[in-house]
Amino acid sequence: MATSSRPEAPPKRPIAVDDILRWKVAGAPVLSPDGARIVCPLTIVDEPANGYQTHLWLVPVPAASDSNRPAARQLTTARSRDTGPRWSPDGTRIAFVSDRGGTKQLWVIPIDGGEARPLTTGSLAPAEPAWAPDGKSIAFTGKPETAGRAEQSDVRVISRLHYKQDGEGFWDGRWKQIFVVPASGGDAHQVTQGDYDHTAPAWAPDGALLAFTGNASPDADLNERNDLWIIRADGAGSPRRLTRTVGAVESPAWSPDGGRIAYLGHDGTCAGATLLRLWVVATDRGEPACLTGGYEGSIGHHIGSDVRSQPGSGGLTWAPRGDRIYFLTTERGDCQVASASLADDAVRLETGGEHDLVGCSLDAAGRRVACVETDPLTPGEVAVAELGGGRTAAFRRLSAWNAPLADALALARPERFEYKTPDGYVFDGWVLKPAVAGRRVPAVLEIHGGPHGAYGHTYSNQFQLLCAAGYGVVYVNPRGSHGYGQAFLAATHHDWGGGDYEDLMGALDRALAIHEWIDPDRLGVCGGSYGGYMTNWILGHTQRFRAGVTLRSTCNRYNHFGTGDIAYQGANWEFPGAPWESAEFYLERSPITYVRQMKTPLLILHGENDLRCSIEQAEQLFVALRRQDTPTLLVRFPGESHSMSSSGQPRHRTQEMTHLLGWFHTYLGAAANGRTREAKE
Repeated sequence: MATSSRPEAPPKRPIAVDDILRWKVAGAPVLSPDGARIVCPLTIVDEPANGYQTHLWLVPVPAASDSNRPAARQLTTARSRDTGPRWSPDGTRIAFVSDRGGTKQLWVIPIDGGEARPLTTGSLAPAEPAWAPDGKSIAFTGKPETAGRAEQSDVRVISRLHYKQDGEGFWDGRWKQIFVVPASGGDAHQVTQGDYDHTAPAWAPDGALLAFTGNASPDADLNERNDLWIIRADGAGSPRRLTRTVGAVESPAWSPDGGRIAYLGHDGTCAGATLLRLWVVATDRGEPACLTGGYEGSIGHHIGSDVRSQPGSGGLTWAPRGDRIYFLTTERGDCQVASASLADDAVRLETGGEHDLVGCSLDAAGRRVACVETDPLTPGEVAVAELGGGRTAAFRRLSAWNAPLADALALARPERFEYKTPDGYVFDGWVLKPAVAGRRVPAVLEIHGGPHGAYGHTYSNQFQLLCAAGYGVVYVNPRGSHGYGQAFLAATHHDWGGGDYEDLMGALDRALAIHEWIDPDRLGVCGGSYGGYMTNWILGHTQRFRAGVTLRSTCNRYNHFGTGDIAYQGANWEFPGAPWESAEFYLERSPITYVRQMKTPLLILHGENDLRCSIEQAEQLFVALRRQDTPTLLVRFPGESHSMSSSGQPRHRTQEMTHLLGWFHTYLGAAANGRTREAKE
């Protein structure tokens, strides 16, 4: 009797450079109040325009017992970037920001049919929409035109210290203010005044007040502080400050009874290297109370990737009874949903698994949470978890936008290892092994940015491309990384190139001892931003590497202090004051000081519009290396900011990866040493 069998699946293939433009990148999802639907922004590459489109999609949420995956529906179709979706309280409309028509405006669209319509006009550049509890109006941040503004000119007259911001450009002289606009249409009303940025508007449950964050101090550009304020929603009267902090304040969220506001903040003890804590303050002038003072996880999203630029963490959400507050947190390379109890300040993880999460949106009942779940094999899909079962919840994925591509690719799964430093710190590392059997292969040490970033269980185009090209990839979380506690996070204090360098070299040695298939004579090193700084530093302090690639890096910390958009803030913690106060230290911790020892071939990749780490840093390094005949190339990318690898022009992103792979092929590939090394058993 004849039998039938299913046709075999086609063999998986290695990832190619052009594949990085085929991923569909989901942004922070937002769960409807009843928990039945999710709205999610989905970004795709617009190859003819050499840009991107972002559309809103509706994803139905089936019952937990239903194994079927209902089809998602595309809600917006304009050739535009539609972002920041927010549900109306009754779940019938969605507010969002769109650049359709050429300028960013606030729009509203009904979810069950009908066209989107704009609520704003002009040059306000609205952001952060927030629905009033009655659904009749929407608050947002915008930039009003200043009275008596001079005629348009290409001449910039600068008096403000923070006069430029990477990814945004030069400050235009306008401060962000809070506005309220009728949801049915009409004029937007400006609620706040004052010469400082007003951000993160949040409505009180009764709709009478708005909370926001802002730094009203005269020396705001010299510090990293913020405060929490409340103001009447009609703009009458003056705002009232609820905090007087010396550190960060962000993500305000009102309690269900309106008597308290939760927020994330810190006391500035270690400046930007201070863990964010969860705080609650009464609206009747009470003192703020910290709920997570004993928690050593890193609240928020901190895992880096070249897929998304600045992924959303979803803010804070109160439980309906007001007894818990939910948030994202990062622990040892994983991102989870967690909650803190107001009764005993205890923090518990609500979800588990080896993954990264983007966004954190709960339904009105506080029983279901929506995130984008990503891992080393996929850049992310919309997923939900059911909370309150007495144990950590697992996510179930509801979308499969990237399944066709992911299923076709032979992607590498990382192996995790631990490293303990001589001074007692313990951190994690991962190794990707290429599909090459029976011989020793070259490997690349990757270094994350920050220094206060982190690697973890997320997807990386660069890592997978290197692995597909035949290289092992080693990536670790040295001191300064998020997810290992306050002391570890702040351990780079006045010590860039010190303990962090020793951590990287020690962890690499540990990886070589575990994975004997790695050829210790064919090692490369690569990193971006702080990771680029460390790449430059390493090549001036050891000859163990055969090739290096440095992206968006710095090499001269003395003059970077005055050229990076926020570099001067490094004097608050990372470095001992300004360069003219500690000249010897700045030069001693500048990689270019050791350029005579930099003999390793080095590829320099840098965006010309990078305001975080100016292109002049790349120019200095290139001239110094070229003058002494160290093999080097400088590749400049016009119009690109510090975030080019994740959000730059698509053609530039593929060219960046092509140059990177080509450089390592030249200096690490089999042709570089003329023979194959057998792996140890």
